[in-house]
Amino acid sequence: MTAQTDDIVSTTCITTPDGVALRVRSAGEPGRPAVLIASACGMPAELCDAWLRFLAPEHHVLTWETRGLFGGPRGAGEDPEAFDGMGHGVVDQIGDILAVLDHHQVSRTHVMGLCGGAVLALRLAAEHADRVASISLWHGDFDLGADSPKTSHQRNLQALMEIAAENRRSAAMVHATVPRNATADLPADLTELVVHPFLDAETFYRYSLLNGALMAEDIRTALPRIEAPTLIVTSEDDRTAHPAGSRAVAAALPGSRLHVAPAGDHLSVFAAEDALTTVAAEFLADAEQFRR
Repeated sequence: MTAQTDDIVSTTCITTPDGVALRVRSAGEPGRPAVLIASACGMPAELCDAWLRFLAPEHHVLTWETRGLFGGPRGAGEDPEAFDGMGHGVVDQIGDILAVLDHHQVSRTHVMGLCGGAVLALRLAAEHADRVASISLWHGDFDLGADSPKTSHQRNLQALMEIAAENRRSAAMVHATVPRNATADLPADLTELVVHPFLDAETFYRYSLLNGALMAEDIRTALPRIEAPTLIVTSEDDRTAHPAGSRAVAAALPGSRLHVAPAGDHLSVFAAEDALTTVAAEFLADAEQFRR
């Protein structure tokens, strides 16, 4: 186990029970109410730093990086043979959450699911209710069966990942078609983080297996089992994850709180802007009062 720290955020490398190395970012004092951020699949943990820093004064905040895509303290992930031998499904990624919580001795936590991480938040709350105090789902990428409301981005990405996940040769062919100017409109400070899944053909192959499992996970079976207080956040104009998916999840969870912003997307969520941090803080305060 290795650790790196700055003034607020620490990075630790842990090993899961099935031998996979995970980089974990944490902030805040252990023993405070815990918040675990299930970020978008394949994204460097630093992308959540704005949220870690916002939440740290009153919470113990944790996030981790997707198995097989990063590896050790600054590694690029396990070698191909090791990656092929590990699990890539939703159950395996839920196991990583439990490993992070156990390592940090967190018995119960609020789970903040961003994009595909919202799928993990729902599954964890359904299958390990004793570990989940409350959940929030931010611009969730949800599959709700054959008639799922999905944007063209969701459908196109899922179709590409299905091809790329077949084998490394297919992944290389698909990766070669990714436009090299796709990052032109991204903020300069986020570009390197956001494009990590498309870094090279091998990384894209691994991402397609891992994120493909999340995008194909029909979450309808989890919804009737959710008992934790739940916040669902989306926007009217999200062109990445269809806002109708979030509305459908909210409708299926009586008593949940739905917040629909007039505008916003995935990058604005990671920026932890004031309008969203206010929503998060109010919900956490209410949920923690409920827990007491």
